[in-house]
Amino acid sequence: MIRMSKRNLIVAVQESSYIERLGDYLRQSSFGTGWQLTAFTNPAALRSYMRGGYAVDLLVAEPSLLDELGELAESVLAAALVGQIGRSGHKHQVLQYQPLPQLLQSFAALYASSEQRPVKLMGEGNTESDAGSEAGASIISVYSPAGGIGKTTLALQLARQAAACGARVFYLNLEQWNAAPLWDSRDGREDLSNLLYTLQAAPDKAVAQIIALRKRHPWLGIDFIVPCENAEERLSLTAEHAKSLLGAIKGTGEYDKIVVDLDSRLDAVHFGVFQASRHVLWLLNNDPSSLRKTELAMQYGEQKHGASFAELKPKFQFIQLKRIGSPEAEWHSGRMASLSITASVPFVKEWAACGQQGGAGCFDAPQYRGAIETLLGKLGELKPGGDDRDAFERRNNPAAQRANSQPA
Repeated sequence: MIRMSKRNLIVAVQESSYIERLGDYLRQSSFGTGWQLTAFTNPAALRSYMRGGYAVDLLVAEPSLLDELGELAESVLAAALVGQIGRSGHKHQVLQYQPLPQLLQSFAALYASSEQRPVKLMGEGNTESDAGSEAGASIISVYSPAGGIGKTTLALQLARQAAACGARVFYLNLEQWNAAPLWDSRDGREDLSNLLYTLQAAPDKAVAQIIALRKRHPWLGIDFIVPCENAEERLSLTAEHAKSLLGAIKGTGEYDKIVVDLDSRLDAVHFGVFQASRHVLWLLNNDPSSLRKTELAMQYGEQKHGASFAELKPKFQFIQLKRIGSPEAEWHSGRMASLSITASVPFVKEWAACGQQGGAGCFDAPQYRGAIETLLGKLGELKPGGDDRDAFERRNNPAAQRANSQPA
């Protein structure tokens, strides 16, 4: 993937410890892959820098330091770091003391809102094979026709482990009834609805809106957008909507992997996501009901889409959910006998007791994490150079989590 050159972030505050905490966190976060920080605590040094003609993509500073700069060139995007929004006369304002992930997200959203970056969306002049091409972020979708089998757990753990290995990951939940434990408040419940409207009404603004609306999960180390609260909106989506949405996420240029969490139906959205995906992880177990549902889903796909569905089959990677200590699955004769299992993931009893939501931190299971790392390796999705263990420990160390959530 071709990386964009880093944007130049200038931060000016009088408190040196604020700069130190921001700089330390920036180096460990995905934000640091796209931004270069230059910091000032001295007004004279800031003035000299700004008058020196250096590149500035975003300047954020305490109001008093901004005022000392006087009138800035129109090309300079500047914002005041304030204790309370609305108390400053500056056009753009960012709350200075907030959790660092949210602070950096505010910077990115401000920058995105000022940019007009057109993006060629999937479905606009692309062939079906183009949608799943190797260019840009790798799209991995997680699917099973059997409900309650652990699709969301697999999707979240996949996203988490990819992030721990150094990848920049976006998690997209497209379930009608979504119970993923990332969104524990009503904040952002209209975000996906607004984004889908933008994709249709003003597609050239979709990339900027994704950057503005996305949220960061500090423990998992991934970005996401809160799903539609109105289940009817999920039912109204088409294959083209799904491909356009994924194309816009790709169009940010800020992600290496996009993990899509799908529900158990097999409708137009699924077909569109399958087309856009590099890999479709099809989860099943050796329960006769699960295997029968897989057989029926395959039959339906062939009947509904014919040759187009057949072209997708090389993307299907069948993942077996396996109870630890149980024998290997004995596939029934017939169509299921031809299934080739790519990898297996363990059934974690403790996760089932808390709603099978272990991926959000209810429990950490080394055996599941190891299985996901093996799976990523088999798919060719591990970052060259191997697992970044230090990054993984930082994300899962309780002390580090508390530090990252404290106001800068």
